[in-house]
Amino acid sequence: MRNYRLFIYFLSWMFVSILLCVLNALNIHWETSDLATGIAVVVFVTILQGTVIEIPLQTIATLIIGGHRREVKTGNGSRLSAIINYNLLAHSKEDIEECFKCMYDSYMGNLSPTISAVLVSATSGRRLREHEFYMRDFYRVLIFDVLYTEGLSFSRGDYRLVHPTRLEHFWSWYNHIEKSYFVNDILRKLCDTRCDEFMLIQRNSRVLKKCGQYQDLMLLSKGERLAFTYCDPSYYGRFARTEGEPLFLPNKDVDNICGRKFDFTVVADGDTGIPFGIVFTLLDVAEANPDRGIIQPSVTMECQSPTEDTVFMYLENARHTLYEPMTNAINALLNRCSFYGKGLIRNSMYIDRVIGRRDELIELVPIDILSHDTYEATVMNPLYVSAVAFSEQPPLNYIAWNIRERRWNRGEILNAMYFWEWVIGVPMRGLQRIFRRKEYVKTKRRTTLHYDLVSSYVAHSPLRQMLMKPFLLVYILIHVNLNLRYQWAPVIAILFLIIVFPKFAVCTRYNFKFVIAETFLSVMQFTPEAIVGCVRIARAFQANISAHVHWVPSRQVESEFRESNPFLKSFIHLGLYSVVAIAIAITVYFIRPDGVLAYFLLCAVFLLPLFAGCTAVRYQTLTNLKCSCRCSRNMRYFGRTHGRVDPETDLWVTRLPDVYTRGSNASSYTTTTASSLH
Repeated sequence: MRNYRLFIYFLSWMFVSILLCVLNALNIHWETSDLATGIAVVVFVTILQGTVIEIPLQTIATLIIGGHRREVKTGNGSRLSAIINYNLLAHSKEDIEECFKCMYDSYMGNLSPTISAVLVSATSGRRLREHEFYMRDFYRVLIFDVLYTEGLSFSRGDYRLVHPTRLEHFWSWYNHIEKSYFVNDILRKLCDTRCDEFMLIQRNSRVLKKCGQYQDLMLLSKGERLAFTYCDPSYYGRFARTEGEPLFLPNKDVDNICGRKFDFTVVADGDTGIPFGIVFTLLDVAEANPDRGIIQPSVTMECQSPTEDTVFMYLENARHTLYEPMTNAINALLNRCSFYGKGLIRNSMYIDRVIGRRDELIELVPIDILSHDTYEATVMNPLYVSAVAFSEQPPLNYIAWNIRERRWNRGEILNAMYFWEWVIGVPMRGLQRIFRRKEYVKTKRRTTLHYDLVSSYVAHSPLRQMLMKPFLLVYILIHVNLNLRYQWAPVIAILFLIIVFPKFAVCTRYNFKFVIAETFLSVMQFTPEAIVGCVRIARAFQANISAHVHWVPSRQVESEFRESNPFLKSFIHLGLYSVVAIAIAITVYFIRPDGVLAYFLLCAVFLLPLFAGCTAVRYQTLTNLKCSCRCSRNMRYFGRTHGRVDPETDLWVTRLPDVYTRGSNASSYTTTTASSLH
């Protein structure tokens, strides 16, 4: 059934592509155009339009089958064991503190006798590693205090002071115990045990980066303390690690995990948020779907603080929300999804299909790969669960987004080297051998990946999106020397199919204002991609062939923007694009004065620093500009009638009328920051 749906999908794709090829050929003035140039334009425009045609096809599929969230079969997973795994390579104390805060929230929001939490660290540097243990111990104290307080309330039957999720999934396990015995003999030991299940282990190598971190965790859970994967120099050269070396630096948490044989691992990044009760839902789904190796929740972009979040973050949040129905529809249509690098993994299936055993190694993921999730998704048969969602913070600004995209592009180029070994892999390795010289390491994969049509389509989706940029740039370059009947038709069609048409599946009378704003900002952001995207691909290509590449961490860029003027920083990072756009525009003017398409593209590139600066402004700044006059009037009126602002503490002291109080006839006093009323 799934292959039948995909066949119809591809048949529609081919039909529309052939139709576009004919229309592109009819749009050319063959009498006044060079034959070779005309054929090249038809080919490139058809490839470009064929690449983007999947977006309108997905839109049509969404309109037909609906973009609503699908319910999946569930069972009772309360007896299944899972370990919530955060993976971290910290460059600063802020990275460590953010990761531990996320892990604490996830652990306490999904507390159960069968669920533990561990941070697998690949951080180097004595001070940073010591800070990791300090943060672990800090949160253990906090966990004890919270649970001991709730335990006392639970023993008294005062459930109002106990969080409902923990009451259902944790404290309910002890309902049968006599209360005085529970308080005197069990509660303290119970709290100590839960603190011990909030763990930190530090990895002994960086093989496979994040993927290797949770692979080694699964092996440790199975009882393996010593390395036996990715140790063969004949496959991995000097990238191979030493066979028999400890997987993790020794500490009590390593001993606590070893041999526990957890059923599942909940994989998360350092900034991933796992809301209350989500792990229980995922375990229920996993129990009812034993053929699925990965239970993949949706991932939402979460904006947390209007005082710190930027306009770009809200733009990414809105874009992700608007396109969620299309994601739901396509995953329902294909009954298959990608793995986002964060989700619930069935440990036994993962070891059997991805890692292997001592006497039968698989090592499916190549040792130098970045996009490991592509390989894992191919053999683990992921199930998309749209009803629940993890959260992560969107990039703070366009510069951080661009750095992330460049890293992803590098991963896609590495994937292409393995997917098409002779066409891309061999030439790329030849270039690596030339540029890296003595630093070149010849590696090969142990197990060749075999995938079906559906898996291939899903796996290559990011690569298709990446290739759109050079195709568009080549078309524009050829377009300068070509006479078309309708000069703007191809580009208008492309922009319409990519940006405007998908809104037909998501636009309603409730969100049309956001749709219009997102469409305009998307035009500003993605029109320059014909040039900026190609530069990004070139730098990713350089990173793959060069031995010395300097990557600026996104957090460093975000800190620079927070501490300085966002417009100034945007021009520092992107100002060269504006200069180049002016130079090219002057050149185009002398070559082809009527090249309107080129001018449109160059204008968007010229304005890119301005777009980056405007969207890097904090969201509250714009809100305050819009509402300052109105709020000041409301503040004066509210102060005369209901309260006052304390000039020393900036606290708004409010006296509410008796009608707003509950449980008492006396008036209630509340305080809040005066700035929050804006």
